[in-house]
Amino acid sequence: MKKEFMIHGSILCLILGSGVYMFYLMRGNIQTQMIVGISTTLAYICWGIIHHMMVGNLHKKIVIEYMLIGVIALVLMLTLSL
Repeated sequence: MKKEFMIHGSILCLILGSGVYMFYLMRGNIQTQMIVGISTTLAYICWGIIHHMMVGNLHKKIVIEYMLIGVIALVLMLTLSL
């Protein structure tokens, strides 16, 4: 079980790390930063749903939580890019 959580955590770090890195690389190009932000947010939401589905505790509240956190992060990223 511990190995499974390490793999899931590594995948999450890869998703978020690559999103931040790409967002930084595309500084000055707001449209591309929006695409990177939206892609990272969607990947984060999908990861959360898949992770909780595999663990066996996927509920509607968890999906809503991941969506809200993703939207808040997206708004923050897009605010920083302006």
